[in-house]
Amino acid sequence: MANEKDDLLQGLTSLGCSVQDSDGAVFVALPDDFAEFVFDRQGDWLYLGTSFLAPEEFADSGFTGRLDRFLLELQDRSLGCQFSYDRNGFLMIGTEVNLGQLSAREVLHIMDQIAFVIEVCIPFCDRILQTGEVPSDAEIDKAFGANARLH
Repeated sequence: MANEKDDLLQGLTSLGCSVQDSDGAVFVALPDDFAEFVFDRQGDWLYLGTSFLAPEEFADSGFTGRLDRFLLELQDRSLGCQFSYDRNGFLMIGTEVNLGQLSAREVLHIMDQIAFVIEVCIPFCDRILQTGEVPSDAEIDKAFGANARLH
């Protein structure tokens, strides 16, 4: 199994990602350095996750409950990722995938998809934390490029 992990990490490196091992944890950064992902392999499963809001970004907001509710509803849209807080209070986004025959290119695609979700979410999260205004379903769908005929 360690060989499979090494092959996958080597494949990601060949695709332009950088890989770093720090205190037993493996981190993979996208080629454009937009995000660095925790690469945590447990048996046949791989967790890919990254933080996108630091605790100080929402510590003084009176609207963190609205942010949490928004993220839960967004997660329920079957984006393929989950939101959580790590033990240091960072807001995380990640996914678990069954490795099976997953290639490095497919793992890179998954990380790119998560980066896209982050790009879409950050303006919404900032707006919620600053004003308490939660975006409408139509706004969310438009930001994600969903078909306008849904509404």
